[in-house]
Amino acid sequence: MISPAQLDQARSSGVVESVFWGARPILPAVVDGELKIFDWGNRDDSLKLPKTGWLRIESLEAGKWNYLRPREVVIPALQGVEKKVWFGIEHGIRGFLVRRGDQARVYMLTLPPTPEYRALTGHDRMPALIAQDAVVPLAGAAQQKSFGA
Repeated sequence: MISPAQLDQARSSGVVESVFWGARPILPAVVDGELKIFDWGNRDDSLKLPKTGWLRIESLEAGKWNYLRPREVVIPALQGVEKKVWFGIEHGIRGFLVRRGDQARVYMLTLPPTPEYRALTGHDRMPALIAQDAVVPLAGAAQQKSFGA
């Protein structure tokens, strides 16, 4: 679950700040119209969940995650960062909630990058942005904080 410090920060600011490489990565997700906070993916060797924070669309479409019965959710991100490049997010990111026993985790869906995203970040994957065609770097991006894509 979310740490007390993360919960206090989210309550006081109204914003959840998280990066996957942080001590306790979390993601907000809209499930059945309700905003909830989940652990972001899995970094724990003892859990029988995929050890990653991302779900490749190719793996999803190939049925490799079917045994987990993934459920699509919306990650209501406003900003993202990849390789120190911050960019705006207009309508959120597609994610998938999976459950195993009493564990519930959200994984961020990724796609092959658009040429624009690859040129901007140099990365070979990009988050599945909802209804957004262009990725634009943020001005003053070094000061920004949000979800690490």
